[in-house]
Amino acid sequence: MASFIYCGSCFINYHLHTIQTSQTVTNYALRITHYALRFCPLPSAHFHLALPLWHRRYAFQNWDHHWRNAVFHDLINFDFPVYYAQPETGPIKMLVYYVGYWLPSALVGKFFGWDIANLFLFLWSWLGIILITLQLSRFLKTSPSKSTLLLIFFSGLDSLGVLVFPQEYPTLFPPITHLEIWAGNLQYSSFTTQLFWVFNQAIPAWLCIVIIMESNSLLFERRELAPSLQIFTWSLCFFFAPLASIGLIPYVAIEILKNLKSIFKNINYPILLSSITIVLLSTFYFSSNTAAQERSLQAIPFKEFIFFFLLEGGILWLLLAPIKFRDPRWIITGILLIIIPFIQIGSGRDFAMRASIAPLFYLMILTAETIFQNNISRLLRITLYALLFIGALTPLYEINRSLYRTYEYYFILDESQRLQTLPKPATHLPTAGKLEAEHPNKLVADEIVSLQFMDDELSKNFIANVRQSLYYKYLAKR
Repeated sequence: MASFIYCGSCFINYHLHTIQTSQTVTNYALRITHYALRFCPLPSAHFHLALPLWHRRYAFQNWDHHWRNAVFHDLINFDFPVYYAQPETGPIKMLVYYVGYWLPSALVGKFFGWDIANLFLFLWSWLGIILITLQLSRFLKTSPSKSTLLLIFFSGLDSLGVLVFPQEYPTLFPPITHLEIWAGNLQYSSFTTQLFWVFNQAIPAWLCIVIIMESNSLLFERRELAPSLQIFTWSLCFFFAPLASIGLIPYVAIEILKNLKSIFKNINYPILLSSITIVLLSTFYFSSNTAAQERSLQAIPFKEFIFFFLLEGGILWLLLAPIKFRDPRWIITGILLIIIPFIQIGSGRDFAMRASIAPLFYLMILTAETIFQNNISRLLRITLYALLFIGALTPLYEINRSLYRTYEYYFILDESQRLQTLPKPATHLPTAGKLEAEHPNKLVADEIVSLQFMDDELSKNFIANVRQSLYYKYLAKR
């Protein structure tokens, strides 16, 4: 199903074109940043973006990959749906997560093994990034190099948050810390962070967003198909990245309203039926996750909220007001960035980080459209560039951490110090500390091995007792 869905989105994109550490950190971290910026050729930027996704031996993985590697392992080693326990009575433990992105690669892994599966996953991700940046450059009417730089370095002003609200972690030095957790449980992630940590949600969400943005202008010969295409594309986003799709709903509504007069007259019923089928099947599956059923509104002190909002996009949004205040995309973006932090779904800060993908992407688009205009004031242009340069520190820190740990592994550690073998499967994973010091002397975050053995609180985001779920009763293979 995932192969069909993702290939379908790639086909749509192509078709539219054809129509038209506790350890000491040395100055290597600073040196690597300098050389990476100076010598990394732009034409290979897509490759460097996708490299951390290759899950085996080659580049450093952040803490979150403990879980993502375990999901990928289990999709290869178990039949789907993945059952960890299926007794006649008692809890039935099943993997319930956004697994769609991995399914094609897992199928490859069943025939050719773990290493080939990771190679396929790398190529799969690289293809997605190329499609996104090419479509983005087309929409902004700029070069692929500029659109790639924009996607890599667009971010909130996390470094200012760290500077204004100093704490034990994160800090500005060494330049490999995870700046985005400066506001505690409030976090909006840069696109580079999304790619390095939650690529399985970020890449399909970005691709769906650019397709929805472009559908009206690209379907100039058959514009009446645009609403059906937008609904179908949103259903794909819901399957791959359900939390991100929530933030995308208002933008889909805006696009559909542009064709409101002809929506019922020209609706494509086969496409609509396909969309409904994808959403219903996905809903049955995701609703089996008991953690996702925990919903609430959280109170945030006004001072914390206002500083978070302003530094994580609010200043940029307000600066765009004189030019974009009539643009419904600008209005929706501001509303979403204001209300998302107050909504809690599941445990942790996942909803704020993922539901904000769409409004942050549109904020990037609105900013780029303004900068590329020739009739804006010089002061506004300089101010926008200054904010973008300050924001770029966040993705630079993310990139630098991966470069530093990879460089350390290959060029500083002796071969006897490098840890490569899979450890004994973990049953509990401690909360991450200083992220640049996680799993020392290793590149791959693989301490979990399989979710089958996990019994801690975080595992509830991945494993659920599905005995009473509609998905298990009526749809799942027994």
